Amino acid sequence: MAAKRLISFGRILVMMGAGLAPVPGHADPGITLSCLPQTEEVAKVCALMRDVIAAGKPEHAVQLVDADRHPDTSTAVRLNVERLTKDMIAVHLEWRHPARHWQRGETMVFSVMDRELSAPMMSRFFETLWAETPVAR
Repeated sequence: MAAKRLISFGRILVMMGAGLAPVPGHADPGITLSCLPQTEEVAKVCALMRDVIAAGKPEHAVQLVDADRHPDTSTAVRLNVERLTKDMIAVHLEWRHPARHWQRGETMVFSVMDRELSAPMMSRFFETLWAETPVAR
């Protein structure tokens, strides 16, 4: 009797474990992000955008890549910084779902008059920008 119980229990564990194993070919390719132009100032802004995307899509890994290195198998996003000063930023997003053509969003501008832009200010701006992008939904 004890041997039968052990075998049955072993089968249950094997069946439970089979459902937890990763399925080859179905791994999430995540989201790739690049930012243009590739300057030190834009790199700081790009890190803020990466954090916003990661917070909005926690089920996906967000990877920074060069602008021409987005794999066809991932959802890709490009942050194009058109103008960046101490008190203003103008940007637009481009995005592409796997194996699809790039789409371009509208240019959005954020400026302040009485102080310099801060990281929290730009993060809130990027949250709004990201929320309006079809990729975010």
